[in-house]
This record gives sequence, structure tokens and C-alpha cells, in this order.
Amino acid sequence: MWQQLKLDEFWQPRLGESREGTDWHQVLMVLVAYRLIDPGIEWCLHREWFEHSAMGDLLGGDSALAAKDILYRCLDKVLAHKDALQVFLKQRWQDLFGASVWT
Repeated sequence: MWQQLKLDEFWQPRLGESREGTDWHQVLMVLVAYRLIDPGIEWCLHREWFEHSAMGDLLGGDSALAAKDILYRCLDKVLAHKDALQVFLKQRWQDLFGASVWT
């Protein structure tokens, strides 16, 4: 679904790496997968879910991707792009399904 929606195309230029080396794009992918697979609060993702999932292996990252302060900071960064994301997803909806109405 991530690839079909071309979310890499949207997020990659907006969420790069921090000066400390945090890959915000990968952190966002962890957050999205968690919401789809086992929705819960970020604290549970940090304390339990990431360790028991294969996300680290799939993304080639370590537990730093699920550090609680990193998760919350990523959500703050995403919020700044909410309006642009809605416009982007509307266009993807139209492209994928030939939709002419968006409600």
C-alpha cells in the first residue's frame, strides 16, 4: 500500500535524516506499520511491539527507530505536512481510481 500510494515520493524530501543520524522516513514507516498491524499508543510500540516485530530487520534499522522520544518527534514533524499530505493523497486517489469527486 505504501508503494501504491507513492508515500516515499511524498515523504522522502520532507523527512530526511537529522544531524544525529535519525532517519525520520524509516521512523514514520514504523509508526504507520504499527497503526495498521497492532494499533496502540506509541509507548507500547516503544516498550514491546518493535522488539517482537521484524520491522528492524525489514528496514535495516535498530531499536533507535522505536525510541519513545524519536516516535513523538516524528509525529510532530508529520503534523507540519498534514495539509500537503491531504492534497497529495487526493491526487493519488484520482490517479489510481479515476475518481472525480473527493469528499
